[in-house]
Amino acid sequence: MLASLITGLDRFNSMTTALAGRLATFALVIMTTIVTIHVFMRYGFNYSFHWTEEVARDLMVWMTFLYFPMGHKRGMNIAVEFAVSPWANTPAGKVLKLLIELLSLTVLCVCLWLSFGLVERGMGTSSQALQVTMGYVYMVVPVCFALTILCSVEHLLRLAMAVAGLTVPPPVLHGAASAE
Repeated sequence: MLASLITGLDRFNSMTTALAGRLATFALVIMTTIVTIHVFMRYGFNYSFHWTEEVARDLMVWMTFLYFPMGHKRGMNIAVEFAVSPWANTPAGKVLKLLIELLSLTVLCVCLWLSFGLVERGMGTSSQALQVTMGYVYMVVPVCFALTILCSVEHLLRLAMAVAGLTVPPPVLHGAASAE
């Protein structure tokens, strides 16, 4: 039963992180295009758009938070491998990894809770140039923390099975997730 839960979470997390990665890449392309056109217009024609900095900043926020769940799913976040690697496959190393993932999950849950306040405060302000309610820009933050929490739960369940000495199911869509 635990193995099927992990497999289901793996499928869902692979699908959502791949989608988030595509959206983040799209945001990066749009941001780069807008900034390049702005620089060309400013220095080539001495004309400046008033909205490009706000759009670039908002796209940067979205890009950063959309890449975050994929990074956590793939284990690309900051790690303390130097402390764990000498005895990673020992029972103590597996327990340490489990404790580190529990700490990570706790921090992610606190960040999710705080991000709701960020969105709520943003609903009362709007950007100067575009007059967009900032709460809509910040909505990506709780969504991506929630997706990252699901990835952390998947890691936690895999680690718990390893600590218990059970056979851990391999990632089913690892190839699709890493093709991003």
